[in-house]
Amino acid sequence: MTGDDLLRGLDSAQLAAVTSEAAPLAIVAAAGSGKTTVLTRRIAHRVGTGSAMPRHVLALTFSRDAASELRRRLRRLELREPVDAGTFHSVALRLLRDRALARNEAPPVLAPDRLRLVREVLTQIGVRAEPYLAANDLDWARARLIDVERYEGACRMERRRSAVPVAKWGDFTTAYAQLKRRRRVVDFDDLLSDALVALRHDTAWADGVRWRYRHFFVDEAQDLNPLQHAVLEALRDDRPDLCLVGDPRQAIYGWNGADHTLLAEVERHWPGVTVIALESNHRCSPQVVRAAAAVLDANGQADSTESGLADGPSVRVIGFDDELAEADAVARHVAAQLHHHGAAERSEEHTSELQSHLNLVCRLLLEK
Repeated sequence: MTGDDLLRGLDSAQLAAVTSEAAPLAIVAAAGSGKTTVLTRRIAHRVGTGSAMPRHVLALTFSRDAASELRRRLRRLELREPVDAGTFHSVALRLLRDRALARNEAPPVLAPDRLRLVREVLTQIGVRAEPYLAANDLDWARARLIDVERYEGACRMERRRSAVPVAKWGDFTTAYAQLKRRRRVVDFDDLLSDALVALRHDTAWADGVRWRYRHFFVDEAQDLNPLQHAVLEALRDDRPDLCLVGDPRQAIYGWNGADHTLLAEVERHWPGVTVIALESNHRCSPQVVRAAAAVLDANGQADSTESGLADGPSVRVIGFDDELAEADAVARHVAAQLHHHGAAERSEEHTSELQSHLNLVCRLLLEK
């Protein structure tokens, strides 16, 4: 794709974000503002202008689906070489496997059934707790870099109810680590923490990794947690070539360790950063955008997003007795839309499946 093609169809803010020479750069992108389009076109633009080399690009995101979408869009932009795009965990796994191979060591092996390990540990230390919730507590503490001594205070400060009694937290984490060592397996957060340790202490290997990765792009940066941030900074090693894309207003993973202030207070975490805001919503009608802004404003988050589309129908506000009733209504509404668009024969099946999934999500949220 030519340089003109890459820039065609962008609004003024998107164009500035794609072509900016600033480093580091933070692109604060409102919902529907074309965030992924801007991110992938920025990568392609920099490759096309010679300011970035494809083999030295690292694009990081938070889910396999998002990583696949990034790679798919980059392929459509016809880069002369592929770039490395993946989740934090998949990149860490590749790096650790390469390091193990170079050192003639066994590569890391991911635990095939982590919940089974957690269940065994809970039985071993005599704690009755739901394994899924106990695993969530582990993920949260490790994502926030909270050690055993600070765990009780951190739970109190965050008003978080621990599935594992705080008095047993030290026993739980110790037994869990010992069981993984005996089984010779690691979990996902081990990949990040082990990569971080290697980057900080294996100088020769770290220098090779930093030679390989020089241009950093982070999608959905509002979902960064302190552990991922530490890995990113260890990879970057104070070099300025960093582009963050995200929206603090869409931060929903604080319960799992994410720290939206890394993007909301980006100037404090990355001094000298240039911030470009994308405030035109190209997906939703003005009525939907205004309704969303009202919700954010009521929660103390100013929102200046504007819709780039024509007027649509008015937004209806419907109340429900509880979260489960709301989930049922959402499932039925989606099923009705499927029926309307010619999928009537599958509506009941989808209604049942959606209700099941939404109700499960609601119960997990209520338990947290």
